[in-house]
Formats: sequence, structure tokens, C-alpha cells
Amino acid sequence: MDRRTALQTTLGTATLAVAGCLSSEPAAADFRIGGPWKPNRDPLDGGSMLRRLGITEALVGVDYDAAPAPELATEWERLDDRRWEFTLRNDVAFHDGTAVDAAAVVASLRRAVDAAAFADVPIETVEAVDETTVAVTTATPFAPLPAHLSRNEAVILSPEAIDADGAVTDLLSTGPFAVDSFQPETSIRTVSHDYYGESPALESVRYEVVADEQTRRMKLENGELEMARILPYEMVDSLESTDGIDVYTPEIPRVRFLTFDTDSEPFADERVRRAVSLAIDREAITESLLSGICNPAVSPFSPSITEWANPDLDRNPYDPSRARSLLSDAGWTDGSSGTRTRDGTTLSVEFLTFDARNLPIIAEVMQDHLADVGIDVDVTVLEYSAMTDRVGQRSFDAYFTSWGTLWYPDPDRLSQMVHSRAATLHHGYENDRVDTLLEDARAVDDNAARRERYHEIQSIIAHEAPIAVITDSTTVIATAAEVTGYTAHPTELRYGLESISLRNE
Repeated sequence: MDRRTALQTTLGTATLAVAGCLSSEPAAADFRIGGPWKPNRDPLDGGSMLRRLGITEALVGVDYDAAPAPELATEWERLDDRRWEFTLRNDVAFHDGTAVDAAAVVASLRRAVDAAAFADVPIETVEAVDETTVAVTTATPFAPLPAHLSRNEAVILSPEAIDADGAVTDLLSTGPFAVDSFQPETSIRTVSHDYYGESPALESVRYEVVADEQTRRMKLENGELEMARILPYEMVDSLESTDGIDVYTPEIPRVRFLTFDTDSEPFADERVRRAVSLAIDREAITESLLSGICNPAVSPFSPSITEWANPDLDRNPYDPSRARSLLSDAGWTDGSSGTRTRDGTTLSVEFLTFDARNLPIIAEVMQDHLADVGIDVDVTVLEYSAMTDRVGQRSFDAYFTSWGTLWYPDPDRLSQMVHSRAATLHHGYENDRVDTLLEDARAVDDNAARRERYHEIQSIIAHEAPIAVITDSTTVIATAAEVTGYTAHPTELRYGLESISLRNE
């Protein structure tokens, strides 16, 4: 049964009011959002929509500079290499009126830390120091801990939200909106409540799964949605010329990139990998295929989003002449068919990809670019699961995919990309200097010293090319013109609904 109540909390008490039933005033209409992502009840199992809709919060948030910021913790301190303390906000309650104290936070965090999602984070213990202080000890020095505690899996749930078996039975957290009804994989309706921070102007919000992008647009234009998210790039021009609609195209920290099998020919040779990267005209791709909305990229991080990006890298290192020279140096000579050969073998490779985020059409254009320097590319488009199976079996030359790079606000994400043992990409790349820099950057407390290390790592991988980053990403959001106060969050952590209002209200 849907829980049709708005939970309003004050210090030490919880007042229950039935939404829309205790007043003779007509109930305000829902603020309606349409998007393709299906909501999930458990933050450990795809619960990011709960955070975006302002339902859940963590100890640490992410500000509009894509940096860790206070959320349920007002501050934190690194006491020594391995021990941190987080000071909780006073007078905060969960949506059911239960007080947020250190014991509740510890119980929720331990559930997250013990889950697979945190397997890469060396947290050793989580404990309550007193009612308003939580201590976290790591097994090794770990500077990016606050950033990892901002992750969607680390949101804090009420003890009443989790049953004895550890399953989430109710969506009770601390955000500016409380769940009123939840339809798994279909919709969520929320209502505002007495929040400790900025009180929402919106009284209720309904998020609806609308898988088809044309349908999302139609619903927005017909007044059935106030916000439509993740629309295709080719819609931007027509949407911008449509009366009553505002369009936002913020850059987001996601990159499209090739990953090479560096253990097998031809990509065991760094010169061939570099040649591929230099032969691809990233600017032509972004202008012709991505409506000029995305930018060329060579690093996992964008300097327009974060200070962790190396600003000295050329975002479009297009140099087909240099690519041809590198291939010749590697022994691949011009063949009569236009495809290079070496010792009777043609330079023919396969690029795997899947049908999302414009990947197949970009791969086909890269195919043309590489043919111009003598590399024959066969593009194979698979279901995502089939692609990951092939990749996991190391049965590939290269694969073209897309990753979010700041889903926690720290460049520690590079460890998962290029560390010889920690990487989840299957390139087989090993570089002792890169490993050392990544490990040092995890331990060093000073951000300037960490930034130097990450900038060097980005220079090394741009040159040695275990991966070849091709473009960054932009998301397209459209709203009814009456919507005011909306600002796109740089990491898409939240939709900022508490700041939105409607001009006709």
C-alpha cells in the first residue's frame, strides 16, 4: 500500500499530517519529472535516483565546484594517517522523526561498508565516538575518504528503514523530500517536509520512468511534465526554438573512450596505440555527430568541471601524419589495398561497443579516420552484457565504452582505470610510475601535492595510451519555462529540487 503521508519533524517530536486531506485548500499539483532511469529501493542496488530526487543524504555531499562538501556532517578532520572523525549536524531527524545520531549513522554506514560497492575502499572500522561524532579508520592512509563517503551507496538510512535481514523496507532518510509512494522501476512520488536546510518551495514531486526520449519530449510539450531529462543532442535546436521550454546542456564528468588490449598484437606496441589516438579527429566527431554540444577530450577529467584535470593536455591531438610515421616505425608498411601490413599480416582490428550514448556511430567515424592511416577496423556492436563477457575473457583488440569519472568527487577513480592491479578495465597495462603516483596520491593529505601527481598520471596515459579518451559528455535537460531556480549539478548527484519553484505560484 502506498504511504500517503507527509512526515513533518521538529526537534524531539514527529507530527504526522495526511497529505492533501487536512486542509480545505486544493492540493498543489506535483512537479513532474520524466527520465529513463528506473528507481530502486536500496541505495546499494542502483539507488542513485533516491539521491537525485532529494530523498537521501550522506555524511558528505558534493558542491557545485564538484568538491566534497558538508551534508549530514558539518565538518571532518583527519586525526592521523588512518583515523578520521566526522561531526554530525545537530537537531536533524529522519523522515519518520527518529533522531539522527552517531549510532544510527554507524549502523547505516556499516551496512554500506560491508557491501561489494565499497570493496575498493580500505575502511577498517566505523564507530560512534559520542552522540554527534563518528570515527572512521582505514586500513591504509586514504586521503579520498570524504569523497567516497559522498557516494550514493553511503547515504544514511533510518534504523527503522532496514529489517533484521538487512533489507530496505522503507525509504527513510533526511533529504528535503520524503517518499509518499514508490512503484518499483516505475515511479516515485515525494512530498516536502520540515527540512533542516533550505525548505523546498515545491510541495510534491513525481518522478516517472519514460523510457522513450520522443515520449519524454512530447509529454513536456503537452504540459504532462515540468522537466524532461537525458534528451538526445539532435533535439536541442528544435527545443530551443519551442515556446514555453527552456533547455540546459551542462557538461558532465563522463567520457567516451577506447580501451586497448596491451598484452596482444597489434596494441601491445605503444606506437600503434598512440597512432590510433592521433589518427582520430575528435573535433570532427563532436561537431558532426554530437551537434557541437560535447567537446573533444584526451583525459578522463575535464578542466571545465574540476581542478583535478590536467589543463595542459591538448583536447584534440589530431595528427594523422604523425600517426602514419608511428605505424611505419612499428614496422607496419603501406599495403596495396590501403591497409598496412607487416610480415604478411594485415593491420586489421576489431572494435567492440554497445548501443548507447552514440557509441556505435562514433565508432563508425573512427573506423573511417583509421582507414585513412592504413588501419582496417571492424566495428562490432553487441548487447552490453555480451560485450563485457568478451572483454572479461580478454577476447578483444579494443572496446569503445563510456564511464562516469567523478561519481565520487576525487580523481582516485583513475586507480580503477589504469592501476596495474586495481583497474577494472581489461587492458593489461602496467606502469610502475603510474602505480606509485596513484598509491602516493591516496596517502598524501595536501591537495596541491595530490593534484601534481594526478596531472602527471594524465600526461603519462595520454602519451602511452592504454586508453584513448575521445570525447567528454553533455546531458540535455528541458523544463517548462515556468520553472525557475534550477541549476544543473556538475556531477548529477542531485536535481536541486529544493531550489526550484514555478513562476506562476
